[in-house]
Amino acid sequence: MMALLSFLVAFAGSALMGLSQSDHYRWAYARAPARPLVRRLRIAGAMLVLLSLPPAAAAWGWAVGSFGWFGLLSLAAGLLLVIRTYLPSRAARDPASTTKKQGKL
Repeated sequence: MMALLSFLVAFAGSALMGLSQSDHYRWAYARAPARPLVRRLRIAGAMLVLLSLPPAAAAWGWAVGSFGWFGLLSLAAGLLLVIRTYLPSRAARDPASTTKKQGKL
């Protein structure tokens, strides 16, 4: 159960760190992120990634848990990669969101 908690926290942290990049933020929200938001996303993502280590250590002990944590981080990043690759962007899902910003409506 603690390994699942560690994975979910690592996944959330990795997702926030990914959203702090302007390309990924535009893909998800079809607009550019504000500079203060980027900083908050990076800090929150890094904190969540670091907070995913203690549950992994609680599940497997510190000796094995630290290596398991790296595996869970890799699994979370791989899942985010699959989601980003195969899920269409917000602009593709909602064409009206981009035409409003271009002044065509």
